[in-house]
Amino acid sequence: MNGLHETLSSTDVAIIGAGPNGLALAASLRQRGVEHRIFGSPMRMWRDMPKGMSLKSLGFATTIPVPGGRTFPEYCRAHGSEDYEPIEFQTFAEYGLEIQQKFVPYVEDALVTQLEQTRTGFRLTLETGERVEARRVVAAIGMGYFPRVAEPLDRLPQDRVRHTSGHIDFDAYAGKDVIVVGGGSSATETAVLLHEHGARVRMVARSNVVFVGRGPREWQRSLIDRIKVPISTLGHSRESWVLQHFPYLMHFLPAERRLRFTRTHLGPFSLWWLVDRATGKFPIHKFTSLVDARVADDRVQLRVNERGVGEHIFEADYVIAGTGYSMEVARIPFLSAALQLRIRRWDKMPRLSRHFESSVPGLFFIGPIAAESFGPLVRFIAGTEFTVSVVGKHLARDKHWLRSLSNEPAGSPAPSLGIRANEAMAAAER
Repeated sequence: MNGLHETLSSTDVAIIGAGPNGLALAASLRQRGVEHRIFGSPMRMWRDMPKGMSLKSLGFATTIPVPGGRTFPEYCRAHGSEDYEPIEFQTFAEYGLEIQQKFVPYVEDALVTQLEQTRTGFRLTLETGERVEARRVVAAIGMGYFPRVAEPLDRLPQDRVRHTSGHIDFDAYAGKDVIVVGGGSSATETAVLLHEHGARVRMVARSNVVFVGRGPREWQRSLIDRIKVPISTLGHSRESWVLQHFPYLMHFLPAERRLRFTRTHLGPFSLWWLVDRATGKFPIHKFTSLVDARVADDRVQLRVNERGVGEHIFEADYVIAGTGYSMEVARIPFLSAALQLRIRRWDKMPRLSRHFESSVPGLFFIGPIAAESFGPLVRFIAGTEFTVSVVGKHLARDKHWLRSLSNEPAGSPAPSLGIRANEAMAAAER
């Protein structure tokens, strides 16, 4: 117990993670009368995003679907903010907190440190020392565990390199030399904000840096254009329109086709509102590869091979890596070793059933970690409505399965569902 007071409690469903997917699922389960508990710091990853950075998604595509909740554009308009694009991460975080406080006020702000399988379900250990028995567990863990610092940057001291995710105090880099590695939206916007806060910036990108142009609003487009290139929650394209309107399609495609499409569709790009703030403002090196990274004479030295130029060395005080995320089951720290071994995978992500259930019965994964089973849609907030509809219905439907897990006789009454959530809501309303 390590000095912590250990207690034991139980619930039917435990949700790990209090971001958009976790909050939406909790609200759905409460409405359906399913007893549950939800653990995590509400909207933590979004609250920690650097101030001034903006969403890649459009406002209407970023609503957290809760019964009776207002849409994200409605929230933006009520607060006098842009409701289409660009919209800052901080605005979305504040919207998510409003959803949480109104619909899921019983979130338990505690970290899950271990998840183990038991004879009747699962046991969660919290950082507080409490242990919770749950018949089923939903991991709604977002991106927080998965930032990727590419080789050879991962060999640099931690005080010299950081990822674009998480809080960045741009003022602290004023007057410093900073290399931003990456060519996607987060890398470009980080470089822009560093430059605008007085840093001397250089971007190093593996491929081209593509800026997506600002398109007309939907009512300004011709009918033929809207038919040829339809709008969807994932942007303008026929493929994205199909993903939104036929969300199960990817799950039933042959694995090779699904994985190839998931890895290539909606790849790295930069947004239109960055082009004038980046072009000509600082060096942008394209089509490069990193050869080596080290610290010498108190300076970071990056050896870079640039197409058409050859190898050269860039020096800086700090490096910021906009090198994406690596969604791997193996990187989820709270999974016990035994659970890790039992989770089947496509490549690095879990193989999930049509209900988002893993090869471990009763263990579900939702959000970006489900992308290799359900395609690109679930990487985005736009996929939350589909995900929560599927998982919420499934968790509420299988009462006979719940009885068998708890060893209740067939004639026993159904367990009391939703009690903890409803009591917390009543207390909050008082």
